Amino acid sequence: VGSEMCIRDRINNTEICKLYVDTCFQGQRIGHKMIQYAVGELGADHLWALEKNTRAISFYNKNGFNLTGRREFEDGTAEYIVELRR
Repeated sequence: VGSEMCIRDRINNTEICKLYVDTCFQGQRIGHKMIQYAVGELGADHLWALEKNTRAISFYNKNGFNLTGRREFEDGTAEYIVELRR
């Protein structure tokens, strides 16, 4: 379908490590369904997003995730990532 998701469970502190919907499928609520599944069925409670990806951060906010104030350099880049939690 042009989407993928990865979940990491570090002893019940469950992180969404990847959520991707191909641009041609965006706007069809696929990402919303994926994140609702991750939260409801797998207990996902946090994730990291590129600080400059305001579209993704807005999407996560609409799905109950909020910025925590934590930010770090993403490994191997000069880009910041920010943490969001439910």
